[in-house]
This record gives sequence, C-alpha cells and structure tokens, in this order.
Amino acid sequence: MRAFFALELPAELVMQVASWRDRQFPASGRPVPPANFHITLAFLGSLPVAALERLETSVDGWLAEHPLCGDTLLLDRLGYWPRPGVYWLGASAWPEGLTQLARKLGRLGSAVGAPRERRSLQPHVTLFRSCDRAPPAPSGLPAFRFAYSHFTLFESQRGRAGMHYRPLRHWQLETAPG
Repeated sequence: MRAFFALELPAELVMQVASWRDRQFPASGRPVPPANFHITLAFLGSLPVAALERLETSVDGWLAEHPLCGDTLLLDRLGYWPRPGVYWLGASAWPEGLTQLARKLGRLGSAVGAPRERRSLQPHVTLFRSCDRAPPAPSGLPAFRFAYSHFTLFESQRGRAGMHYRPLRHWQLETAPG
C-alpha cells in the first residue's frame, strides 16, 4: 500500500486556496483536485500492511514520550520545480515542531522499510502538476494562515479519475500552552 504522513488543510482553507489558484492561474498545467490538497510530512512509498501497523505503533510510542503541540502555519510562498513540473504553495517559515515531527516520521518509516528521503523537506501544497514552465507571477502573494492540531497517515490510491488520498489514521497533537 502506498502511504504518506501529511497535514490536512481545513475544508474552508481548501476552498480559499482552490478559488485563489483558479483566479490567479486559469491555464497552468494540470490542477490538483482540491480534495487532494495536503502538506506532506513524510513519504513512505509502498509498504505492506503489517509494516504500516508496526509504524503506527512506533508513532504512538514516540508521541507518548515526546508530545508535540499544534501550531499555526502561514502559506505565503510560491515555488516551481521544473522536474517534475510542479507549481506549489508553501510556507516561508516552518515551525520547529513540524520539522522535528517530519524528520522523526521519516526515520520511523525507514525503520519499517520505507525509502529514506534524500531531499530536504520543502513543505508545500501542490497546486499544479505537469507545468512545462512556471506560471506567471500572481497579482499578489498569498497569505493563507491556518491552525493545525493533528497529522494523518494517508493511503495513496490511483483510480480512473486520478489520485485519491484516503485517510487511514489521525494523531492528535497537544494544545499549545497559553
């Protein structure tokens, strides 16, 4: 089963980002369906169900010993990767807790057979795929702020209509003091 850990975007934010994208970039590559918007924390590739079950147990144990708090993330940066032709929305500032979480999820995934990610983490929401060049600069930079309080293990399923991401399990993060 192909799987990954990610932050889910709140439904209202998904609608705002999709509307903004469609207004700013009407014809720029293949738009990602809004239902597929997420911020990947760790890609796991294809793993057997038994490995995913061991991974879930490892995540439970780690979070019990190292509780992490939810936080706020500001999506305010755009980027383009020529290969594979991806245009994305990301954060210029990434909370240290999320960096720590993403690294640990990657290490726990590797311990059950997931490939080790060689690239540095660039948290983002993919807006378009198959762009042969970067879309023109938008009229203004985005500023989408949202609070996250959990992360999710997803299964990636390919269907006739393209990719579909099915949530398998959620982990709640602690509430920040204050």
